[in-house]
Amino acid sequence: MNDNIIKLTVNKNDAHQTIFNFIKKMFKTTSLSVIYKLFRNKKIKVNNKVVKDRSYSLQENDVILIFDKALVVTNRNSAQPSQLPARELAIVYEDDNILIVDKPHGVEMHSNLHESLDGMVRNYLINTNQYHHDHEQSFVISHLHRLDKFTRGLVIYAKNKITLDVLLANINNKNVVHKTYLAKCEGNYQVDNLVVEGYLTKNENLKKMVFTPHLVNNTSKACATQFKTLKIIANTTWLTATLLTGRKHQIRATLSYLHHPIVNDVKYGAKKITSDYMIYLYAYQLVFANLTGHLAYLNEKVFKIPENIIK
Repeated sequence: MNDNIIKLTVNKNDAHQTIFNFIKKMFKTTSLSVIYKLFRNKKIKVNNKVVKDRSYSLQENDVILIFDKALVVTNRNSAQPSQLPARELAIVYEDDNILIVDKPHGVEMHSNLHESLDGMVRNYLINTNQYHHDHEQSFVISHLHRLDKFTRGLVIYAKNKITLDVLLANINNKNVVHKTYLAKCEGNYQVDNLVVEGYLTKNENLKKMVFTPHLVNNTSKACATQFKTLKIIANTTWLTATLLTGRKHQIRATLSYLHHPIVNDVKYGAKKITSDYMIYLYAYQLVFANLTGHLAYLNEKVFKIPENIIK
């Protein structure tokens, strides 16, 4: 068996449910956006046939092949999330549809069930009787977007399927979900709504993204970021960074190219000033606009990290 393939066999208890619900249950620490992508990219086979229909009804002894070695199958005999110690969750906003939390520096989005942000959120919802993980058809709580382990800031979670579908379709639409970051960078850098456009290309050897003003190859992705100086303190500058595109490490790589790397971001050329698992980058503010239907009430609401971090 290829190491990149996960093989699962459907038993009697798992038969007659949709393949989507089965995969949600088997990979509880995996976000729904990743699972959706597996279906879109034809990475799931049942009895050696590609399945893109998430409502496909499983039968006993069906053999499921998933072409992604990064997924981790949930151990059904492991301790339940509500029995595990949970870190305190910083909640910025909550209602029946969404939960917005302030992810700390040094916390991964998903890894170990109770130590990741997903695990912390799931623990909170279980302990407040809002989520029942042991129900076969239970909706799997999912983050809508990710932050790097070393970045702190706002992350949105959908609490029901209809909200998830709406926000997933709009999360990268800047006219619907407007994200503002704060970055403390090295050196004095005076700019006023400067838009930096270019391309990001992954350097496989260095395991990081590289910003260039021109296209490098067919794997390069166009990116654009708007920067504005907020405050200059000694030999550092606080900037607002607004994503006009949403690429991995976009702000970090762009500021590195501009010779003003984010403070403590050694990977992108900064000097290390602390041993903490952090860089001085914050997903600081979220604003919703142009939402319709059951989420229209969120329009024009502004959500921010609660404490003053500019110092």
